[in-house]
Amino acid sequence: MDQPLPIPQDLPGAAAAYAAAGICVFRVRPDKAPFANCPRCRPPSPTRPNPFYIEHRPEECRCTARTCHGFHAATTDVDLVRQWWAEQPDANIGAPCALNSWAVLDIDPRHGGDQSLAVLEQRVGILPGAVMQLTGGGGLHIVYRTPSVALPGTLGPGLDVKHNGYVLLAPSLHASGGRYRWSGDGRFRQPVTPWPAALTPWQRGAAA
Repeated sequence: MDQPLPIPQDLPGAAAAYAAAGICVFRVRPDKAPFANCPRCRPPSPTRPNPFYIEHRPEECRCTARTCHGFHAATTDVDLVRQWWAEQPDANIGAPCALNSWAVLDIDPRHGGDQSLAVLEQRVGILPGAVMQLTGGGGLHIVYRTPSVALPGTLGPGLDVKHNGYVLLAPSLHASGGRYRWSGDGRFRQPVTPWPAALTPWQRGAAA
Protein backbone atom coordinates (compact mmCIF):
# COMPACT_ATOMS: atom_id res chain seq x y z
CA MET A 1 0.00 0.00 0.00
CA ASP A 2 1.70 3.14 -1.26
CA GLN A 3 -1.18 5.60 -1.04
CA PRO A 4 -2.49 7.01 2.26
CA LEU A 5 -5.58 5.13 3.37
CA PRO A 6 -8.68 7.12 4.40
CA ILE A 7 -10.08 5.59 7.58
CA PRO A 8 -13.87 5.43 7.96
CA GLN A 9 -15.18 6.84 11.22
CA ASP A 10 -17.20 3.71 12.03
CA LEU A 11 -15.38 0.76 13.57
CA PRO A 12 -16.75 -1.93 11.19
CA GLY A 13 -15.84 0.12 8.12
CA ALA A 14 -12.40 0.96 9.47
CA ALA A 15 -11.63 -2.66 10.35
CA ALA A 16 -12.56 -3.80 6.84
CA ALA A 17 -10.47 -1.00 5.31
CA TYR A 18 -7.38 -2.05 7.28
CA ALA A 19 -7.84 -5.70 6.33
CA ALA A 20 -8.29 -4.83 2.65
CA ALA A 21 -5.02 -2.88 2.84
CA GLY A 22 -3.17 -5.95 4.14
CA ILE A 23 -3.14 -5.04 7.85
CA CYS A 24 -3.90 -7.98 10.13
CA VAL A 25 -6.63 -7.00 12.61
CA PHE A 26 -8.74 -8.61 15.32
CA ARG A 27 -11.53 -7.59 17.67
CA VAL A 28 -10.90 -6.13 21.10
CA ARG A 29 -13.76 -5.72 23.58
CA PRO A 30 -14.14 -2.34 25.31
CA ASP A 31 -13.27 -4.11 28.58
CA LYS A 32 -10.40 -5.97 26.82
CA ALA A 33 -11.98 -9.37 27.46
CA PRO A 34 -11.06 -11.91 24.76
CA PHE A 35 -13.13 -12.87 21.75
CA ALA A 36 -13.29 -16.37 20.35
CA ASN A 37 -11.69 -15.82 16.94
CA CYS A 38 -9.64 -18.86 15.95
CA PRO A 39 -11.21 -21.77 13.99
CA ARG A 40 -11.51 -24.09 16.99
CA CYS A 41 -13.14 -21.38 19.07
CA ARG A 42 -15.31 -19.49 16.57
CA PRO A 43 -18.93 -20.68 16.64
CA PRO A 44 -20.44 -21.43 13.23
CA SER A 45 -23.10 -19.19 11.77
CA PRO A 46 -25.77 -19.80 9.13
CA THR A 47 -23.62 -18.03 6.53
CA ARG A 48 -20.22 -19.35 7.61
CA PRO A 49 -20.08 -23.02 8.67
CA ASN A 50 -17.14 -24.02 10.83
CA PRO A 51 -16.43 -27.78 11.05
CA PHE A 52 -13.43 -27.09 13.32
CA TYR A 53 -15.46 -25.57 16.14
CA ILE A 54 -15.26 -27.25 19.55
CA GLU A 55 -17.72 -25.91 22.11
CA HIS A 56 -15.97 -24.72 25.26
CA ARG A 57 -15.68 -21.81 27.67
CA PRO A 58 -12.86 -19.33 26.88
CA GLU A 59 -11.10 -20.11 30.16
CA GLU A 60 -11.15 -23.81 29.22
CA CYS A 61 -9.60 -23.26 25.80
CA ARG A 62 -7.04 -25.90 24.81
CA CYS A 63 -5.83 -24.39 21.55
CA THR A 64 -2.08 -24.49 20.95
CA ALA A 65 -1.90 -20.69 20.90
CA ARG A 66 -2.51 -19.73 24.53
CA THR A 67 -4.18 -16.48 23.50
CA CYS A 68 -6.15 -17.91 20.61
CA HIS A 69 -9.05 -15.75 21.72
CA GLY A 70 -6.96 -12.67 21.05
CA PHE A 71 -4.37 -11.34 18.62
CA HIS A 72 -3.20 -14.74 17.33
CA ALA A 73 -6.44 -14.81 15.37
CA ALA A 74 -5.72 -11.54 13.53
CA THR A 75 -6.42 -11.71 9.81
CA THR A 76 -6.62 -9.82 6.53
CA ASP A 77 -9.66 -11.87 5.45
CA VAL A 78 -12.07 -9.02 4.70
CA ASP A 79 -15.15 -11.25 4.70
CA LEU A 80 -14.26 -12.66 8.11
CA VAL A 81 -13.48 -9.17 9.45
CA ARG A 82 -16.87 -7.95 8.26
CA GLN A 83 -18.54 -10.92 9.97
CA TRP A 84 -16.70 -10.23 13.23
CA TRP A 85 -17.77 -6.58 13.33
CA ALA A 86 -21.31 -7.42 12.22
CA GLU A 87 -21.46 -9.58 15.35
CA GLN A 88 -19.89 -6.87 17.54
CA PRO A 89 -20.13 -3.41 15.88
CA ASP A 90 -18.61 -1.62 18.89
CA ALA A 91 -15.49 -3.81 19.04
CA ASN A 92 -12.22 -1.90 19.03
CA ILE A 93 -9.65 -2.68 16.35
CA GLY A 94 -6.49 -4.44 17.45
CA ALA A 95 -3.39 -4.98 15.30
CA PRO A 96 -0.59 -7.37 16.37
CA CYS A 97 2.72 -5.60 15.96
CA ALA A 98 5.02 -8.48 14.98
CA LEU A 99 2.52 -9.99 12.54
CA ASN A 100 2.29 -6.62 10.76
CA SER A 101 6.09 -6.13 10.90
CA TRP A 102 5.71 -3.15 13.22
CA ALA A 103 7.65 -2.02 16.27
CA VAL A 104 5.78 0.70 18.14
CA LEU A 105 7.13 3.22 20.61
CA ASP A 106 4.23 3.87 22.99
CA ILE A 107 4.51 7.22 24.79
CA ASP A 108 2.15 7.66 27.74
CA PRO A 109 2.45 11.15 29.30
CA ARG A 110 0.27 10.09 32.23
CA HIS A 111 3.17 7.93 33.41
CA GLY A 112 6.01 10.27 32.45
CA GLY A 113 6.48 9.06 28.88
CA ASP A 114 7.11 12.53 27.46
CA GLN A 115 9.89 13.15 29.99
CA SER A 116 11.36 9.71 29.32
CA LEU A 117 11.39 10.44 25.58
CA ALA A 118 13.17 13.76 26.15
CA VAL A 119 15.85 12.03 28.25
CA LEU A 120 16.22 9.29 25.64
CA GLU A 121 16.68 11.77 22.79
CA GLN A 122 19.26 13.69 24.78
CA ARG A 123 21.23 10.47 24.95
CA VAL A 124 20.79 9.00 21.44
CA GLY A 125 19.72 12.03 19.39
CA ILE A 126 16.39 12.98 17.83
CA LEU A 127 14.51 9.88 16.69
CA PRO A 128 13.70 9.61 12.98
CA GLY A 129 10.24 10.67 11.91
CA ALA A 130 7.70 7.92 11.34
CA VAL A 131 3.99 7.19 11.16
CA MET A 132 2.30 8.43 14.32
CA GLN A 133 -1.02 7.72 15.96
CA LEU A 134 -2.60 9.79 18.71
CA THR A 135 -4.16 7.59 21.37
CA GLY A 136 -7.50 8.40 22.87
CA GLY A 137 -5.85 8.91 26.27
CA GLY A 138 -3.47 11.68 25.21
CA GLY A 139 -0.55 9.42 24.35
CA LEU A 140 1.32 8.80 21.13
CA HIS A 141 2.32 5.76 19.09
CA ILE A 142 5.37 6.08 16.82
CA VAL A 143 5.21 3.18 14.37
CA TYR A 144 8.42 1.83 12.83
CA ARG A 145 9.28 -1.21 10.75
CA THR A 146 10.35 -4.06 12.98
CA PRO A 147 14.05 -5.00 13.24
CA SER A 148 15.28 -8.59 13.08
CA VAL A 149 16.39 -8.54 16.73
CA ALA A 150 14.63 -8.84 20.07
CA LEU A 151 13.53 -5.58 21.61
CA PRO A 152 13.09 -4.55 25.25
CA GLY A 153 9.64 -4.06 26.71
CA THR A 154 10.34 -0.56 27.98
CA LEU A 155 12.80 2.30 27.53
CA GLY A 156 11.75 4.25 30.61
CA PRO A 157 8.71 5.19 32.68
CA GLY A 158 5.75 5.62 30.37
CA LEU A 159 7.88 4.73 27.33
CA ASP A 160 7.02 1.21 26.22
CA VAL A 161 8.01 -0.83 23.18
CA LYS A 162 5.19 -2.77 21.54
CA HIS A 163 6.59 -5.55 19.40
CA ASN A 164 5.29 -8.94 20.52
CA GLY A 165 1.95 -7.53 21.63
CA TYR A 166 -0.60 -5.36 19.90
CA VAL A 167 -1.91 -1.81 19.60
CA LEU A 168 -5.36 -0.40 18.99
CA LEU A 169 -6.03 1.37 15.71
CA ALA A 170 -8.12 4.42 14.88
CA PRO A 171 -10.99 5.01 15.43
CA SER A 172 -10.92 2.69 18.47
CA LEU A 173 -12.35 4.12 21.69
CA HIS A 174 -10.01 4.67 24.63
CA ALA A 175 -11.22 4.02 28.18
CA SER A 176 -11.07 7.80 28.76
CA GLY A 177 -13.71 8.36 26.09
CA GLY A 178 -11.35 9.72 23.42
CA ARG A 179 -10.76 8.04 20.09
CA TYR A 180 -7.50 6.98 18.49
CA ARG A 181 -6.59 8.86 15.30
CA TRP A 182 -3.70 9.04 12.88
CA SER A 183 -1.72 12.25 12.95
CA GLY A 184 -1.83 14.82 10.19
CA ASP A 185 -4.81 14.42 7.87
CA GLY A 186 -6.07 11.34 9.71
CA ARG A 187 -5.23 8.90 6.92
CA PHE A 188 -3.21 5.76 7.58
CA ARG A 189 0.21 5.30 5.98
CA GLN A 190 2.05 1.99 6.05
CA PRO A 191 5.19 2.47 8.19
CA VAL A 192 8.40 2.45 6.15
CA THR A 193 10.93 3.94 8.59
CA PRO A 194 13.10 1.23 10.21
CA TRP A 195 13.28 0.91 13.98
CA PRO A 196 16.07 3.30 15.10
CA ALA A 197 19.38 1.44 15.37
CA ALA A 198 20.26 3.52 18.43
CA LEU A 199 17.43 1.80 20.32
CA THR A 200 18.55 -1.78 19.69
CA PRO A 201 20.01 -3.56 22.71
CA TRP A 202 23.58 -3.86 21.44
CA GLN A 203 23.70 -0.21 20.36
CA ARG A 204 22.52 0.93 23.79
CA GLY A 205 25.10 -1.34 25.43
CA ALA A 206 27.88 0.04 23.23
CA ALA A 207 26.82 3.61 24.00
CA ALA A 208 26.94 2.90 27.71
